Amino acid sequence: MISQDEWFKTICASYKNPPVLVDGKKLPVFPSDTIQINTTGQAGVNTLKEAFVFYQDCVETFSVLGNPMKRDASLLDFGVGWGRIARFFLRELPLSNIHGVDVMSEFVDICRQTFDSDNFYVTQPFPPTAMAAGSFDYVVGYSVFSHLSEKACREWMQEFHRITKPSGLIALTTRGRPFFDYCESLKGKGFGGYSDALSMMFTDFSEARKRYDRGEFVHSNANGVNGGGAMTSEFYGETFIPEQYAIRLFRHVYAGAFFIRSSEAVAPHFVLQKKEMKLSRGC
Repeated sequence: MISQDEWFKTICASYKNPPVLVDGKKLPVFPSDTIQINTTGQAGVNTLKEAFVFYQDCVETFSVLGNPMKRDASLLDFGVGWGRIARFFLRELPLSNIHGVDVMSEFVDICRQTFDSDNFYVTQPFPPTAMAAGSFDYVVGYSVFSHLSEKACREWMQEFHRITKPSGLIALTTRGRPFFDYCESLKGKGFGGYSDALSMMFTDFSEARKRYDRGEFVHSNANGVNGGGAMTSEFYGETFIPEQYAIRLFRHVYAGAFFIRSSEAVAPHFVLQKKEMKLSRGC
């Protein structure tokens, strides 16, 4: 298996000079730069760097927690988008073992075309899904739990427990405390659009920080941050999940919350390992 650094260069090459073959098989191609920028704020190598840090942290943490990635394992990319994260796991897993879901049918179509795979499906904003119990060894979600409402978060964590195998691992990103400062710093800058919406999503940022520091789930679905299209304010906005909340809410069904705050990562992420016990309705 090639090194992770060489793998990153290979994925970048598949963006710059497609097609790129690995073991005789084409790597997934990319959607237009416009689509990449509209969804991640960047395109090409820059947006891949963010994804690569998350991928590396997942691979390392899965191994530390006693469930290293093996060729026969299966992975679900929750909120797959255009496949920015999923493509990196092709180093560890065959394409047939990588699946993705998204509420946006346009993204699912893109993944099916660019990955040349039918393992990508449209999902509803709330579970259940049609996926069988015990289907996956790993569930990853980048920039999804940084937007879900508390109700959606709770229900999806129950669904992940159902569809993962014994000792299955779930890795998810959320908004970190510094993001409050960033959003508040946008006030009065006149950038317009999403930036202005972020600057006004809380009437009192100080109170929002206090709630976060108390270990509360903090969410805003104010105008401008509540998505669009299939991403409605019913479940979508800006979300900050503190470590204390994750540990408290999921401790009965997941073995703690392993928080990662890499200085390179754009968002903190936490990894949970499934416990084998009956799941209560209230988590």
